Amino acid sequence: MTTASIPDKDEMEKAYQVIRKLRVPSVPDIVVEVQKLLQEPNLRIDMITSLINQDAGLTGEVLKAARSPIYGLSEDVTTIQHAVKVLGIKRLGEIAVAVSLKSALAPMNAFHVQIWEESLMIASGCAWLANESANINRDEAYLAGLFSNIGCMLLEQASPKYEILYEKARSYPITCLDLEERLITTNHSVVGFITAQLWSLPPEVCAAIYHIHDTNLQSQNLGDTAALVGMVRIVTACMEEIRMTQTQETMEYLKFLDSAREEFMLNDAAYEELKEFMESLL
Repeated sequence: MTTASIPDKDEMEKAYQVIRKLRVPSVPDIVVEVQKLLQEPNLRIDMITSLINQDAGLTGEVLKAARSPIYGLSEDVTTIQHAVKVLGIKRLGEIAVAVSLKSALAPMNAFHVQIWEESLMIASGCAWLANESANINRDEAYLAGLFSNIGCMLLEQASPKYEILYEKARSYPITCLDLEERLITTNHSVVGFITAQLWSLPPEVCAAIYHIHDTNLQSQNLGDTAALVGMVRIVTACMEEIRMTQTQETMEYLKFLDSAREEFMLNDAAYEELKEFMESLL
């Protein structure tokens, strides 16, 4: 398996100079325990439900999230056991990570809420797309989508001008990373990579977060990471197409869309199905 490149020493040092002054979300112990448990080959429903039930706050948030339309349930969920039966163990693990990350990022301002809602949509779209592919791990796809813009939420703390930069990057003819580095000296891909490592995400997911905006992706041999990157790009472009709020043809993800679809052999019919799913989340 090919190992994707990661930020070099200079990139990491510049990022650490910035994030040491920021409120970086630390991973809760319960999430570490859930992630370890999900790796058990003989995992039983009672094992995961017992662990989550030990944390009253997480239990309430998981139930609240499981009832959300974003997970497509048509029935009320009243217990963790019920959530597992309806969602499945793996999907419950996804929700546990999501609600814990949201809690760790609190309090959120309006900009954070916007990025968070977009991140949930991207994560759900990536999971849906992974289900259509025999070669993509659903858990990794969901995590790559969920953490793809975590760096944006953190960098907003570093400059009062960041929110303006973020909106400009949707249509500006240079990548958002270039704009960020001009303003803050680092970029959200490196910051996202560091945060994903702190949360002990799989190496392929951490690398994918770093490479999402890589304009030379096709010239590199990134192995499984390239598939995760392409998936996040497809889903993000799909979301932008649906919203089309202040976006133009120069918008970065729409530039990536055709090549990413070609790599995934995602035909028009399959893309329209993805778009219908994404529209159902709005």
